[in-house]
Amino acid sequence: MTATADSWEYPTQRKFDDVAPLSEVDPNDKAAVLRSRALAVRESWINAMEGRIIQEELKKCYRAEGVNHYQNCRHLVDLYMNALKEKRVEGWRKTESA
Repeated sequence: MTATADSWEYPTQRKFDDVAPLSEVDPNDKAAVLRSRALAVRESWINAMEGRIIQEELKKCYRAEGVNHYQNCRHLVDLYMNALKEKRVEGWRKTESA
């Protein structure tokens, strides 16, 4: 493996103020509902951007490793495939269909 594949770590995200999830907020408290919606959208976009970062690192690894990318970039492929399944932009209106 090259130095780029070995030295890459999963990024950490900054933590924001704790806000109750939308299901636990009183619907009559409009300010709390808006804060909860904003939190849900922000967290959803953070997850999507984490997937994009993994994709960029995977592209770098492919370019650096050349023909050996099948073995040397496998851990990034696994992270990226997991991110495609789990890290989608959902917003605050989640649909019931899975």
